[in-house]
Amino acid sequence: MKERGIKPDVITYTVLLDGRLKENLRRARSLQHGKEREVEKTDDSPFWNELNDMGKEIEPNVYCYTVLIDGHCKTNNFQDAIDLYDEMIARGLQPDIVTYTALLSSCWRKGDRYRVITLVDEILKG
Repeated sequence: MKERGIKPDVITYTVLLDGRLKENLRRARSLQHGKEREVEKTDDSPFWNELNDMGKEIEPNVYCYTVLIDGHCKTNNFQDAIDLYDEMIARGLQPDIVTYTALLSSCWRKGDRYRVITLVDEILKG
């Protein structure tokens, strides 16, 4: 893309990250054969690192973080999702209902009722 003189933007990176996460989830599901097991972590670092290297030129937005958070939640990489959520907050971005839904669903599946209550409190205070 860059070789053709096309400058990627945050939407481009978000779409690439989303595709990478969905491919990992598809692969993991095909390997499960109906058995519940931990899904291999997704290496989204090539796109994520490139996006972060762009500095002030392109900054990840709420949608970009939500795609990553949702992908990590769906692949049972909950701690990575929480780390991204914390980073998003630290950058001054306000999570939306889609972000919270991804986190709440994952917390509920994991049985982390305390985190569910904490997130609902954040939504209500929001």
